[in-house]
Parts: sequence; structure tokens; C-alpha cells
Amino acid sequence: MTGPDADIVVPVRMMDAEFGSTTFVVVDVEMRRQPGGLVPAAVAALALSGADFQPLWRVYQEICEEPHSSWKKPRSPRLPHELSEGSAGLALLEMHVTAQPHRIVAALGFIEASLLHTERAACPRLASLTRWDAVELARTVCPGVGGGLEELARHLGVPLHPGPRPATQEAWAVAQVFRHAVERGAAAGRWSSFAELEEIAGTAPKPVEEKYLPPPTVQGSLFD
Repeated sequence: MTGPDADIVVPVRMMDAEFGSTTFVVVDVEMRRQPGGLVPAAVAALALSGADFQPLWRVYQEICEEPHSSWKKPRSPRLPHELSEGSAGLALLEMHVTAQPHRIVAALGFIEASLLHTERAACPRLASLTRWDAVELARTVCPGVGGGLEELARHLGVPLHPGPRPATQEAWAVAQVFRHAVERGAAAGRWSSFAELEEIAGTAPKPVEEKYLPPPTVQGSLFD
């Protein structure tokens, strides 16, 4: 712990109703090296209630990618019956995304966004969610702190396991950095609304083709 307010816990009432009604899905993708380069090895997700930051559900799924994977390259999405067993497991994560408003939270999130968009046939709701960058939020409330997630976590008083962390531990770490950053910013008067946070840390997703999306009556409540 390095800051005098590192352990601040801010009452949820300091954030607005829109923030409180949102489910934040913290996602991390674990990578492994294969002959063709780095490929996704596992995905972990931890959902938090915006009302009180309580965990709502967790998902961990290994991903079985073929060697020489081209997952980073643009291509048509694979249909559910074409996915490997591991990749098809993203559909399990998709099932948790209900009609309540959701946002993806990640550390930077470039890899997570790429994977979800590549497999958007299996997880169109997830692939259509706006992504919030927990590192960007933390940097906003920790001016002058260099480095990435680990340095920001130390400054915010979030304990981390040393060395490489599996996806489940990394998702937990990102969730804690996200929570502490939101609380510290609210306490300092930097923000009090969902819209302010989205303007700072939000990134719109690449469009998902209509044929992969849920019916319009469901879609509107998911992505507003």
C-alpha cells in the first residue's frame, strides 16, 4: 500500500443509478506459445454488481486452438458447430449475459476484444459490449504512476501474486484495480456517473453482423 487513501471504501450511493444497475464482466485471456506464435489458452470472467461490487458469477474455460492459429487475422467468424471444444466454451460465458446492462472490463483489453470478435458467432452479446479499460481508469486516479497493472495495483493497495498469473487470478486482480479506481475517483470528486466513466475508459466494439445477434427485443436491452 502506497497511498494514504488506498483502503478507501466509497458508499455506492456516490455513483449514479445507471452505474448501480450495470453488471461489469471482468475478462482476461491467458496466452500460450505455439509454433505459429501466441494463441489463447484460457479465458476467465468474473462478473461484479455495479451496485455493491459483489461477485455475481465466475467462468473459466480452456481454449483449444489449432497450431499456427490465425486468430489475430481478419476472417469470417466460425459458426458454433465449427468451433473447437474449448472455443465453443465461450458460449457458456455468453449464457450469463442477460437483459440487464453489461460492460466488459479488462486490463487494456486488446486481446480480449480480438478473441470475442473473432468468435462472435458463439458470443455475439459479449462481442457487442462496450469495453472499459481498468488500467486507464487507474491511471486517471493515480497521476504520475508509471507502468501497467502491477504498478497501479501496488499504488491502490491491491495485493498481487508475484510472477505470471493464470487467467483466474488476473481477472481477480483486474476486478480489484477497477473497484479501487472507481472508489478513489468518486471519493476525490473526479466522477459520480456511469457516463463520466464511460467517456474516460470506454471503447465501442467492432460491429457484429445482424445475423449473429439476438432478436431485436432482446438486443435493445442488452446493448443500450
